[in-house]
Amino acid sequence: MSKGRSVFLTGITGALGREILKALLGTTDDTLYLLVRGKRHLNHVERMRKILTADGLEGHLGSRVRVFEGDVTLPHLGLREDERAELRRDIDTVFHIAALTALNGSEEDCQRINVEGTRQVLEFARGWREKGRLERFFYFSTAYAAGSCQTYLSMEDTLPEKPAFANYYESTKYASETLVREAMRGGLPATIFRPSIVVGDSLTGEVSEFNVIYPFMKMFVHGMLSKLPTRPDNAFNIVPVDFVVNASLAIAAQEDSVGKTFHLVTDEPPPIRFLMELREKEYPNIPPIEMIDPDEFKREKLDPSEQFVYDVMKPYLGYLNGNLTFDTRNTAQALQRTDVRMPKTGYEFLRMLVRYAVDAGYLIVE
Repeated sequence: MSKGRSVFLTGITGALGREILKALLGTTDDTLYLLVRGKRHLNHVERMRKILTADGLEGHLGSRVRVFEGDVTLPHLGLREDERAELRRDIDTVFHIAALTALNGSEEDCQRINVEGTRQVLEFARGWREKGRLERFFYFSTAYAAGSCQTYLSMEDTLPEKPAFANYYESTKYASETLVREAMRGGLPATIFRPSIVVGDSLTGEVSEFNVIYPFMKMFVHGMLSKLPTRPDNAFNIVPVDFVVNASLAIAAQEDSVGKTFHLVTDEPPPIRFLMELREKEYPNIPPIEMIDPDEFKREKLDPSEQFVYDVMKPYLGYLNGNLTFDTRNTAQALQRTDVRMPKTGYEFLRMLVRYAVDAGYLIVE
């Protein structure tokens, strides 16, 4: 990113947005305009101050960090007319990160936040482009916008005509990215990033929120299901959060990334058998899980309590049984110009992720 830009960001209270905020404050001179909702007993400024203080960055509040009360799901993002005029005058870059990433999110919530929220932000961006000084728009989609329940090679600059979704998160991110692509064709200088399943830091395993794939890990570790419909060599694509941050910001700095999409994924996704090996070697007291070929798995053969757990886990099954793979030519070419490399996510990486979750008290292992 060039110095001194005025950057508008959504979704910075989430795990990925928070890390991007930290990176921008640490590596640029940009002024950051943040859209933040109040939550519980904290207003928008207090909520942001709490986050910045936890990261040792509270000194930027009120200087390089401007906080606006709003919500992507509200008309005009919930901003006052004078605030909208100020942002239209100042903003030259947008990072739209806000999304509901829960794989078990309801259709209504995913539609409201992911699709309608993106529609609202795009409307602002188009207005800023026409009447303001907007130069770049960065949208964070997901590698699974193509739908994880299929055997398919997902190309970077297109979406499949016949996706096969595992959950409402995937289907609404498909719809959201479609809106962004329409805006691109209309002249919006947009770039799309598609990370796969974002997990903890590549060196420490640290993560600020245990969401997306971590609830599945909890069901696995806590022995809530004795039978799992999957195959040992089925792989699941996970990427460390620092790779997603570093890669996206490095690519964002390249002028020729306009109009392109970038898969931020691993070339070597770990197989399910690594989780089984990890249980046997590191946590032998975890109840064993029997893997059953998905073609032979019958839900009705589970006892009632396991049927309930299975239904909770169902939105995750596409990640365990799909054969979705990813074209990464755009990403590889762009990263050749940087010091960022595709992540290694093998057995030792999984071991570190689980250990961090155990040490943090999220996973209880006796």
